[in-house]
Amino acid sequence: MKPKTLWTLLFLGPPVALFAAIIAVPTVEAFRLSFTDANILGGATNWTGFDNFTEAFQDEHVRSSIRITLLWTLFGTVIPPALGLGVAVLLQNTTRFATIMKSLLFVPVAISLVVVAQVWIWIYQPDDGLLNQVLGLIGLERWENAWLADRSTALYAVFVSWAWQQTVLAMILYLAGLATIPAEYVEAAKVDGATKLQIYWKVVIPVLRPVTTVVLSLIAINSLRNFDLVYAMTGGGPVRETETMPVLVYRTLFRLHEQGEASAISIILFMITLVIVGGFMWWGRRGRYAD
Repeated sequence: MKPKTLWTLLFLGPPVALFAAIIAVPTVEAFRLSFTDANILGGATNWTGFDNFTEAFQDEHVRSSIRITLLWTLFGTVIPPALGLGVAVLLQNTTRFATIMKSLLFVPVAISLVVVAQVWIWIYQPDDGLLNQVLGLIGLERWENAWLADRSTALYAVFVSWAWQQTVLAMILYLAGLATIPAEYVEAAKVDGATKLQIYWKVVIPVLRPVTTVVLSLIAINSLRNFDLVYAMTGGGPVRETETMPVLVYRTLFRLHEQGEASAISIILFMITLVIVGGFMWWGRRGRYAD
């Protein structure tokens, strides 16, 4: 065996084995179980073909969870990236104030989603929560609400708490991208008479396209696999109005014990993720080759 091949195996062997053990094998097993009537409580496992998928698409709760997940992903891939880019542009200078603000804004990314959930549960408390207190102080008592218990506001309330963290993630990535833009590009645009808005629209944003691809892909993945925050804040309620697909998988597996059905829903989520993230990757590569 050539030394180069040996070193390649030594360095790539452990990561590949770890990937296979943690990701590839469970994914293949999920595919297999999705075609069975497996139950986590035991018993005989029978091959059912596509029955689990057929029943999933006929189930009102599954269709609702798909709708909620896709709506969440739509908002998630628009609002946090846009806000993150805006904040990054405001804080891209190196003044002491900007440095302090960057440090403070980094906090939401550094803490776990469960902690984020507890902070926002306190904010949304109907009696002594921060949001209702602020509304009362500014004379908007009529807007006070039990935000997480109201079917019409629960989903958006949970989304805001999630977007708070994801906006900071987008900001960090955009700050890194802004730091790599050559000053000559901006100076050339100024010489040509471009306004500040035109510089950002015609120069900065196109140059940031690879960063935007990463931001959109990461936030889309985080949207589609969002479980911790939703489960900690609402458990999928009220009346399953915030039940995303990961929460539904948890309910189906650990409450109903239907491993086959839970695996089928997981595979549907996997395929949706593949299509959405693949679309962002294609968009990013297409833009790069077009340039």
